Amino acid sequence: MLTSYELCRGARFDAFRDSLNGVFYPARVEPTGPDSAVPESWLSATSLTHLTLGFVRFGTETALDPGALGAYHVNVAMSGSVESRCGSQHVVARPGTAAVFTPHEHTLLPRWGADAGQLCIKINRRSLESELENLVGRPISSWVRFSLGFDLTSPAGKSWLAVVRLLLSELDTPHSLVRRSVAHREQIERMVVSSLLLAQPSDYFDALHTDGPPARSRTVKRVVDAIDAAPEKPWDLSDMARVAGVSGRRLQQGFREQMEMSPTTYLRTVRLERVRADLVAGTGSVTDVALRWGFTHLSRFSAAYRDRFGEAPSDTLRTLRS
Repeated sequence: MLTSYELCRGARFDAFRDSLNGVFYPARVEPTGPDSAVPESWLSATSLTHLTLGFVRFGTETALDPGALGAYHVNVAMSGSVESRCGSQHVVARPGTAAVFTPHEHTLLPRWGADAGQLCIKINRRSLESELENLVGRPISSWVRFSLGFDLTSPAGKSWLAVVRLLLSELDTPHSLVRRSVAHREQIERMVVSSLLLAQPSDYFDALHTDGPPARSRTVKRVVDAIDAAPEKPWDLSDMARVAGVSGRRLQQGFREQMEMSPTTYLRTVRLERVRADLVAGTGSVTDVALRWGFTHLSRFSAAYRDRFGEAPSDTLRTLRS
């Protein structure tokens, strides 16, 4: 797989490690077996819009400690076995099993076997969370925590793997539609993400498998509509409660039940989305745009922006300019 994207093969361990960290994450990667030139080592990788795909085989027993990844990540075992930890969860990945890592929990792979090869899929955090918001029909306020072990022999696991294989096959075929059309490739990338959300248990799994988004009461809908229409207003809970015609406590309860977040969290989420849209459109400096949408404490704004989008607001502008 990914034969057209070979980066490193049969190299010394330190050169292989540098190539791997350049593609995925800065990590502590140490051999627990021989670290001279490893004939069986192999790295092929490519970075797309929403995903980074790589086939990794060290060819010697290895330990990896990347810490908190900051992105979602799936390792699909193709051969051998790899011990994987994420937070308090633990799994040994073998063919037929994958490991799904979440952004903010410590990731550790204490034993990657000498004969182990894995397809490594890095998923842009914002891409996955945006896809989730489209599927559940509402904003989400935090990162998604997946179960670590992913059974690829289950019907859902087989379905997800079929989409991944389609993307890999297209990438390895000269003049394929994926190579000729960025829009078509991105559509399949999003299919990989959405099918992972639907297939693998997470803290949003139940919400994804209901018949549709829950109906909002009139009180919650009034506040949602008012915030959507003018998120830049200096809203506080009492203002929102007056719009809803209920007490602040009752409004908070309604938001928790129907939106799974507080009204102030919803307000911040909408404001952040408006800021990002303006930064991408290049309609002002970071400070100007933040103030435009109601953020008056700039250091707190920057922290909230980074937490939601995985990058600083200045990075969004820098990417646009480059």
